[in-house]
Amino acid sequence: MRPFRFIQSLFLTVNLGFSILFIVSSFSDSVSPNQSMMFSYIGLLFPFFFVINFCFLLYWLIARKWMFLFVILCSFFICWKPVTRYFPVHPFHEDMTQKKVIKLLTYNVMAFGYKDHTKESPNPIIQYIADSEADIVCLQEFFLASHPNFLTQQKIDKALYMYPYHHNISLVTKKNYTIGLAIYSKYPILNSRKIRYDSAFNGSTVHEIDVNGDTLNVINNHLESFKLTTEDRSNYTDFLTHINMDTFDELRETVQQKLGTAFLIRAEQAEIVAEEIQKLNAKYLIVCGDYNDTPISYAYRVVKSSMGDAFADAGTGLGTTYNQHYFWFRIDHVVHTNNIKTYRANVDKIPMSDHYPMWCYLELQ
Repeated sequence: MRPFRFIQSLFLTVNLGFSILFIVSSFSDSVSPNQSMMFSYIGLLFPFFFVINFCFLLYWLIARKWMFLFVILCSFFICWKPVTRYFPVHPFHEDMTQKKVIKLLTYNVMAFGYKDHTKESPNPIIQYIADSEADIVCLQEFFLASHPNFLTQQKIDKALYMYPYHHNISLVTKKNYTIGLAIYSKYPILNSRKIRYDSAFNGSTVHEIDVNGDTLNVINNHLESFKLTTEDRSNYTDFLTHINMDTFDELRETVQQKLGTAFLIRAEQAEIVAEEIQKLNAKYLIVCGDYNDTPISYAYRVVKSSMGDAFADAGTGLGTTYNQHYFWFRIDHVVHTNNIKTYRANVDKIPMSDHYPMWCYLELQ
């Protein structure tokens, strides 16, 4: 009996340690990376701590150790809001009023895969957008070529003829192409401008849209990415697949240099976007796009503030939007003022970009 009691005591000690880490990770987004980088890394590990604690919960339930089960249930109760934000469950959808409901689509198109669009060989990403029946489409990594043999503005506009109003802002300008942010709308776009912050590749834009007489403000974001190279991601995949310690030191150095720097830059960008939101003081506001950060992160929390999250309010599951190299996170978001109601939110698992598109139905109340 003594060895069994020792093992059970060891399990309880380990469980308590992971419960503490679970709670810390759940509220790690309250700490700016400028104050402590550790909390940003712990926030990334939130789903890992959730799974570990859930396994312990099942173990204590099977072992019928009710006191230990009560302790771990307390940790889940404390973390209930972060858990339901990260893993929402809404199996039933409320009927839409159809009065002022719009469908919004946000999509990091990865430069459309650098693929042309012709009648004989349509670009699958452009075709998906055309078939989406969305009313407003916010695009990141929007690619335009200057040569007629590649993907030009004229070709995209012709394919997306159902959107008479559109605006794009270049963030990266090369000799033969540009990459930036774009918005396509079935409603008139009254005004568009860029939010000013320093970045070599990323950015945010503000758009005023007339939706049946109401002014809807939309902020389209592509916040700072981790800038991981193909080699970095391959090392990460190799480490997870084979627990290859030969790549661990290199991977650790990459994490410290690139992830840490990105956390700091993204925090500053998020704070600038949050200031812009305060200045706008808009009646109806949607802040969407590629945040490059999870629902438990400082950047997400600062931008969202007290607003609603479309997927957390009306989606189901993890809602993974980034799909490459085992980086399975929801880093694309749609948040909105509380006078906008979400009826449904979904992520389409379409492997045409390194991101999946997210769409939702929103009602201006």
